[in-house]
Amino acid sequence: MKNTKISLFGALLIAGGMFVAGCTDPCADVTCVNGECVEGSCVCDAGFEGTDCGTAINAKFSGSYTLSESCTPTGAATYTITVSPSSTANDQANFTGLWEEPQATVTGHIDADGLGFHIDRTALGASGFDIECTNGTISADGGTITMTYSIYATGGTTAVDVCVANLTKQ
Repeated sequence: MKNTKISLFGALLIAGGMFVAGCTDPCADVTCVNGECVEGSCVCDAGFEGTDCGTAINAKFSGSYTLSESCTPTGAATYTITVSPSSTANDQANFTGLWEEPQATVTGHIDADGLGFHIDRTALGASGFDIECTNGTISADGGTITMTYSIYATGGTTAVDVCVANLTKQ
């Protein structure tokens, strides 16, 4: 009988230990800067990414890029543009110098995945032309951007130039 009590007590101790071990909080040691922990991993708030949600999704857009484009009908060109994260919205980035308009800055709107973006039809400075990009992507490390954009005479409805551009961070 004594052995049965000891065996029963041991089994209860093991079961209790397993119960306590199974109740540990997987988020106990996880810090999410801009998000919340779910099952031990951070789920980021809109506009943030990274393992701790501490990086704005537009941060990777910062830098000077060599842009190589092929436009129809104007042809090919290579030049430098600047891309910078917006200081007012984590889901926006500013593109300066597209279509060889060095003083013109337009705003790109970044998708929730942090990789895709578009540029709503916007005036290209005082050039008399508008730009619209419906399809743009950036690599996860921010090293390359690809985009297709159209140029319109301001007020016009038909594109006067359609460009496919590849940008490489300098």
